[in-house]
Amino acid sequence: MTGLLALAGALIAGAFAMRLRRQFRQRRRHHALAWSLSLDLYAIGMVALAIGLLLGWSAPVYGVYWFTGALLNVPLLAVGELHLLAPGRVRWWWVLAAGATLWAVIAIAVSQFDAGALAAASSDGGIPLGADVLAGEPAYGALQPLTLTGTVIVLAGTVWSAVRRRRPAVLLIALGVMVAASSSAFVRNDFDALVPVALTGGVAIMYAGFGATVARRGPLTPATSDRTT
Repeated sequence: MTGLLALAGALIAGAFAMRLRRQFRQRRRHHALAWSLSLDLYAIGMVALAIGLLLGWSAPVYGVYWFTGALLNVPLLAVGELHLLAPGRVRWWWVLAAGATLWAVIAIAVSQFDAGALAAASSDGGIPLGADVLAGEPAYGALQPLTLTGTVIVLAGTVWSAVRRRRPAVLLIALGVMVAASSSAFVRNDFDALVPVALTGGVAIMYAGFGATVARRGPLTPATSDRTT
């Protein structure tokens, strides 16, 4: 059941990503492109989670899950937020995105995965802890600076946008990020069944917040497309 719920979350994230890409093609707003890439990774990570829960964990499956979810998803959300907050610095924000991506790729490539921890989680039908699978490895050490900084940027920027533009629906995006982030606490406390719930619920709330914000403003025009979130 948890694996199927993870697949549902992947579908929601994929639909959200496609809507963002459509907005980017129509209006060339760089925040939409960054967020669509983040949601693409979210969907891929949910598929990897489903595979791990349904079929068992291997180093490649866990590597995809860790790379797309733990390491790079939030930094790309943060890059999208920075494009909204300071749209005049497009090149700088894409350089930042490229740097975070390169860091994450290298960290995964040089890390060793604990096969015993993966096998134990597979036999229990649970989700391996990053601290067990990647303890002392670069992919684990890269987690905190990437995700902590990204989360602060996303949450602070979203709240600021909601207050400054008087659009409380934007706060649903921040709430969705927080709900999704709670999944890490569930893993640490052996509530693995709640992880797909948090991840699927989080992306659904984010999607609802985006939709409510766009609906409140009505149809987009070139003059207003950069203010959709």
